Amino acid sequence: MVDFVRRIVSGNKARFKDTNLNLELDLVYLTPRVIIMGYPADGLESFYRNNRADAKRFLESRHGKNFWVFNFCPIRENSYDAAFFEGRVSRYPFPDHHAPPLAFMPLVAREIANWLDGAPERVAVLHCKAGKGRSGTMACTYLLSLERPPKPKAQHIAEATEWAQIHAEDMLQSVEHVEDASTSASIPPDTAATATPSSDITANSDDAVKAILELHTSKRMKPAGANEKPKQGVSIPSQRRWLHYWALLLAHAAPVDLWAEPPIPAQRRPKIRLTKVTVRIREAGSFRMRFLRAASALIDRTGRGKTGSIEAGGKMMWISLARYDDAFVGLAERWERHTRDLGGNMGQLRADAAKLDGESLRDIFDDRGQWDKEKMVRSFARMGVLGEDSVQKTVDEDGKLWTYSLSPLTDNGWVNIRAALEKTNDGSQTDDLEVDVPASEANSIHDVTQSAQGRGIVLDATREVRVKIYMGQIFIGWAWLVPAFHMDQPCPTNNTTPPPATKFTLTRKQMDFPIGLGSALVDVEIEMEWVRPSEGARVQPPQRKEQSLEPDDVGFAAKLEAVAEGGVGGAAEAKQAADD
Repeated sequence: MVDFVRRIVSGNKARFKDTNLNLELDLVYLTPRVIIMGYPADGLESFYRNNRADAKRFLESRHGKNFWVFNFCPIRENSYDAAFFEGRVSRYPFPDHHAPPLAFMPLVAREIANWLDGAPERVAVLHCKAGKGRSGTMACTYLLSLERPPKPKAQHIAEATEWAQIHAEDMLQSVEHVEDASTSASIPPDTAATATPSSDITANSDDAVKAILELHTSKRMKPAGANEKPKQGVSIPSQRRWLHYWALLLAHAAPVDLWAEPPIPAQRRPKIRLTKVTVRIREAGSFRMRFLRAASALIDRTGRGKTGSIEAGGKMMWISLARYDDAFVGLAERWERHTRDLGGNMGQLRADAAKLDGESLRDIFDDRGQWDKEKMVRSFARMGVLGEDSVQKTVDEDGKLWTYSLSPLTDNGWVNIRAALEKTNDGSQTDDLEVDVPASEANSIHDVTQSAQGRGIVLDATREVRVKIYMGQIFIGWAWLVPAFHMDQPCPTNNTTPPPATKFTLTRKQMDFPIGLGSALVDVEIEMEWVRPSEGARVQPPQRKEQSLEPDDVGFAAKLEAVAEGGVGGAAEAKQAADD
């Protein structure tokens, strides 16, 4: 039974066997000095993940005291005392399946580089839960920051050959743009060039990211069989999108106001207004609808909430917007500025950056879990369907297509959505007002709809935001993005005319977890415009710490759909998602 569970958890990931120590671990050498492994567990979990004692025994046998562990798991997900590895642990926690706060990328890259530069024998050991998505994202973050691919040690002949095949010496200098539709960068071609001063820089960055991701996949994943679809190492589109942002930062081609020095006061930071989101989705077939109704009924019976009609063409589609805690991100950005190399190398730690206000970089996210004992993502606003013209049905050669135009909800608009969500599947009204919306969307910030004034939702252009789409209580998919990377640059001043609204489209493959009903998704178009400083608009809404937090993981309903709907394309993607 243990072997069966281990095989399920390992999935398509490569493993490492050490015959001298009689060990088999969920671990790979991405390079001779960068190790990625699954979570070092104890207790029952150690039977199907890495046994913590075995992981330590392996690392000490191979590398003595010359290893440093980088842990990306929040305490609420998995935790252990750093003393187990004699204090050689740094934590940068962010939720499973999510993109990190953007400022984590330079902080992690700089600390890894600083550690490895200390001695040629040193190695960096990165792990999250499965040792795939989050660890892979951060390992790729470090590798992208290198001016040249690292040269393998002489004894690693096989690795040296493979490395040379994947990385030409001029990889980072190449300007040939290779597009891969199946693993898109998630910066749509029609907006990528406008996000940077030079399309050559964008193309060069795209190639660098593509090469590093291919390296990670080649090391972390088992080769696909004859009839199998190759599995990606970093498979979540938002995490891949973050790597492209990072590549532009390294090339000094990111939006000019991002992490400006000296820092721009919060009230003067560039802002955008999110005005509309358009979702196009195919009509769900009767087979899928039966399973979705069954999923909704089970949700009702298990007390996880109530759901209204999910028939295509109804007005049950709505969107939740969320972001990381403001203070949490503010701290990370403060450390980013403090540790930034004065010479402009974004991946290099500044020499005099050991302490800030008496703390070291390795102390800010220590085992106290100030930021990650609870859920880390806060919902703050909603968008919904308003008016009869907001839902359109068309028919083309592929069948029926529904187009939903979603706008910021007013108070009355949200009341109407709530009223519909309070109905059970047979249309009767429930008295259980405690569960009138999905539990995953409990308010954690003051509701922006009270001050949206019908013009849109004002956001910090340089901060990450998550757009999460629902049909009733059924999760369709989400995407993380940093708006400034997708806007015409530079942002307008009071003396310049704002450019037209920006529209960019994310296809289904560029959305995270479009499973179940989400497998019918065609694309999502996001419309934003710059806010002129003279408008005096404030980011909406201010966060309030006393409110509850939104769950970070893929929702129960989405997982239920995917399992129930294995015959229509959801289960395989859900399994891969579970491995990230």
